[in-house]
Amino acid sequence: MGAQNKVVDIESRNKELISFTQKEVETIKRTVASDANTDELRMFLHIAKTYGLDPFNKEIFFWKIKGKPTIMTSRDGYLKIADRHDEYNGLVSDVVRENDKFRRKAQGIDHEYGTNRGDIIGAYALVYRKDREYPVYVFAPFQEYFAGTRVWSQYPSAMILKVAESMALKRAFTVSGLVSAEEMDVQRLNEKDKKNPRRPFSKKKKESEDNKEEPIEIEAELSEREKEIKKIVGDNKNLRKDLFTYLREVKEKEGLDNDKHISIDDLSDSQFKQLKNILNTFKKMA
Repeated sequence: MGAQNKVVDIESRNKELISFTQKEVETIKRTVASDANTDELRMFLHIAKTYGLDPFNKEIFFWKIKGKPTIMTSRDGYLKIADRHDEYNGLVSDVVRENDKFRRKAQGIDHEYGTNRGDIIGAYALVYRKDREYPVYVFAPFQEYFAGTRVWSQYPSAMILKVAESMALKRAFTVSGLVSAEEMDVQRLNEKDKKNPRRPFSKKKKESEDNKEEPIEIEAELSEREKEIKKIVGDNKNLRKDLFTYLREVKEKEGLDNDKHISIDDLSDSQFKQLKNILNTFKKMA
């Protein structure tokens, strides 16, 4: 009887983690989950409520990948789920390279850096729970997860570490219905990268001390995508700010550093459609 009450308590607590008004649901449908049909939207909202992840704060994402609905969070989303759990007792993780001394034990890991560390072998993560004698352990071999994309090539240590941490947190707290962006090999349009140099719109002027928003200067020749966005944004400073906010969020989600630029042409078809829906929605609200 006590166990049954505990299950009910947990379910009740989960239902109270987050809720959405009808207007918020409509906004989510127009922006965050613009590609979702009615059933997919219902599933997305159910998972968001179950784990207390806020789509407006970019803690949970809806994407269509080759027509298949995918609900994603980041490693930080899994951490939020863990931090809220009464039994969570810490996370230990690191990247293992050639020449490191590395040995797994029942209660943890012996890991010493080598003098000449060499190439990445993989990453491990241990998640500790107060109600378990042994930690949940995951080792992610680098060769199995290396996607060959720009982000993975630039930040291999950060990416493989996120894979291990995401998998361990997910396993430790039995998270279902969610995948992490770091676990997936989401292929970007590499051919567009070659044809279109990186530019959000291209920035020709430096940001001034007085003006904190990112200025946009349009080059003479714009891609078709840039023309579409220019038509929506026009000279509206708030919409320009919303545009760069979205690009920054995509950059953070993909693990790019702040000094790396991402352009409209770097977005996937789904992301570009989502961006247009967001800008059009904010334009109507202005």
